Amino acid sequence: MTQAEQALRRLRPGVAWTSYVPNPNNRWDEIKVAHLLRRTTGGATAQQISDGLKSSPADVIRDLLNGGPNQEEFEAEIVRLREGMLTANDPQQAKGLWIYRMLHSPHPFLERMTMFWHNHFATSNAKVNDLRMMQQQNETLRQHALGHFDDMLQAMTRDPAMLIWLDSQSNRRGQPNENYGRELFELFGLGVGNYTEKDIQESARALTGWSVKNGKAHFDPNLHDVGPKTILGQTGDFGAGDVVRICLSQPTCADFIVKKLFRFLVSETVTLDAEYIAPLAEGFRTRNYDISWLVERLLGSWVFYSPAAIGQRVKGPVDFVIGTVKSLNGSVSPVKLAGFCDQLGQSLFYPPSVKGWEGGERWISSTGLLFRQNLAFELTRGAGLGARSDPAKLLPSADAQSDETIARFFTNLFHQQIEEAVFRQVVEQLSRERIRLQTEFRSPRSVNGALARTAAHLALTLPEYQLG
Repeated sequence: MTQAEQALRRLRPGVAWTSYVPNPNNRWDEIKVAHLLRRTTGGATAQQISDGLKSSPADVIRDLLNGGPNQEEFEAEIVRLREGMLTANDPQQAKGLWIYRMLHSPHPFLERMTMFWHNHFATSNAKVNDLRMMQQQNETLRQHALGHFDDMLQAMTRDPAMLIWLDSQSNRRGQPNENYGRELFELFGLGVGNYTEKDIQESARALTGWSVKNGKAHFDPNLHDVGPKTILGQTGDFGAGDVVRICLSQPTCADFIVKKLFRFLVSETVTLDAEYIAPLAEGFRTRNYDISWLVERLLGSWVFYSPAAIGQRVKGPVDFVIGTVKSLNGSVSPVKLAGFCDQLGQSLFYPPSVKGWEGGERWISSTGLLFRQNLAFELTRGAGLGARSDPAKLLPSADAQSDETIARFFTNLFHQQIEEAVFRQVVEQLSRERIRLQTEFRSPRSVNGALARTAAHLALTLPEYQLG
């Protein structure tokens, strides 16, 4: 049993999901604030972490769920940018627009959850080949991302991009195509082992008649297979909406979504036993699959602020890129950042398969780590690409001048739980670098600026930074 699993077991099922209340033995500190902001927004500046520390966990979570001010103005700006992107019909601009949202939205947690659902309902433009439909799906996911899963599942069943992606165009009476019915049960709603092949076959019949016309979902009753179908123990003359309803009525549906959201928001290294899943799944189901309720319960729990969760997820490429730029308070071309995500293996709107990006340790490879190190250097060197994400600009507000205070500022900024021996190695490297820089620069300010860039790069390339 891992240390993370042991930490979970120390929290009994009856206590695990109750609200975390700071106490002298378990304080609301910078590590916990940064952990919450990393999981919900990708990353945060030193000021945002400081502001969170002055608030309570419940208040920070409430603000994350509600979003900040000026949301209408931001959305109006997005509409203008979106039309330009669609006119250009450039996939990189589409990716860049979403990166821009992630970096600048007044409601960053909504973007984070939209990313989760994009991976859950993984649909690729490689097959859809229509950016307008992909953008429409993205907006649908955003609309329901913190709403009700039952509404989202109904909407995605009739989503034009999804209809093309899973071949609903060819699902006709007498020639059923099982693709969507299979993935609805296996990947979207129930999980493997909770349905039979007969359930899939009967669902395919119920889903017949849907296609895409002029970019919109279209139902042709002449192509629909009428007559009784038996799906998951229920019999009737079912259509698409009934298949979704029957799926949602299964107890395993809530269990399945709870486990996926737990993995995304809390921990990739801990497997929840049934006794831990039950209270969350029951509450989720009885509240009509209220995603906001479930998310608030997860983020506010004792589990979330325990060793079972902190540092128990590997940052995917999007997390790595967004989190680094946010922490540095940088401003880099979103299209360029999208290209970096492509090179790291996470191309927005182009998941590798209907299973999406599997994540976890699969993100860690020698090639991927090397590219992350190179990207960290580009973002911290204070010239070229990184000129607008210069770590040296952060020092005046930090009052950091010595090697130790500079090292401490940047290791704290990225909030790695590193051993003291590792921190000392960073300080020693800065001390050696200072000696070299003093022969190159006469100004102490220039020396400290260069040391800030080195310290930031060193902190970003530590193994601990790969964990979020």
